[in-house]
Amino acid sequence: MKKLTLLSIFLLLAFAGCTAVPVVGPGDKPDTIPPKIQIGRDKVKTWDRPGAFGPAPSSLQATGNNICGDKMKAIGYHPNAQDENGNSFLGGGYLCVPK
Repeated sequence: MKKLTLLSIFLLLAFAGCTAVPVVGPGDKPDTIPPKIQIGRDKVKTWDRPGAFGPAPSSLQATGNNICGDKMKAIGYHPNAQDENGNSFLGGGYLCVPK
């Protein structure tokens, strides 16, 4: 009985922790400090500051979705987003998530 109670408490806390994790996404507007691509130990490229993106403007949504690829969609845009070397992308950069 004691083991079952401890297991129930552990599972409750584990699931409660999962629901409390904030989702990282674009902010209300592009930040003054642009996001930059970083390369992880596994050579995967990610943005260092996803919250630095503003929402993807409707006028650039199709372009962003095209850049993100078939299985992804653009949810954020920053006009001065930078590559891993600190160079701004021509036309800005997009924050992509799975469709």
